[in-house]
Amino acid sequence: MRIALVIVLTLLAPAQVAATRWLGSDACGSCHPAQLAGWRQTAHARAADRLGARPRARCLACHGTGDAPAGRTAALEVGCEACHGAGGEYAEDDVMRDPLLARALGLREAGASCAGCHRGTGTRLAPVDLKKAPH
Repeated sequence: MRIALVIVLTLLAPAQVAATRWLGSDACGSCHPAQLAGWRQTAHARAADRLGARPRARCLACHGTGDAPAGRTAALEVGCEACHGAGGEYAEDDVMRDPLLARALGLREAGASCAGCHRGTGTRLAPVDLKKAPH
């Protein structure tokens, strides 16, 4: 029965998660405080600082959680959900204790999405032509 549930959730979850709840890194940090503290020391935590109060969607693709709804806290940071996906469906404690179920509900492995902004080893940012980029 559990396998059938995971299969059904795997088929339904991607479309559902894409339009669902983004929590922001502080919510993730309530259970993962060491990871949150480490993230706060990185450039990812400050990636949106230079964008102003109304950043353009194009800029948020790299300087924020690009597919989170505009105006949401999660969209204005390169936080947990930028790599792991919207946490609203998998963040509950009992779900997180079941890795197979958490992945079926939208949890992504970190590292798969780095290449969108980084090239090579992940330490060099992709080039941006600031003359063409909207300000």
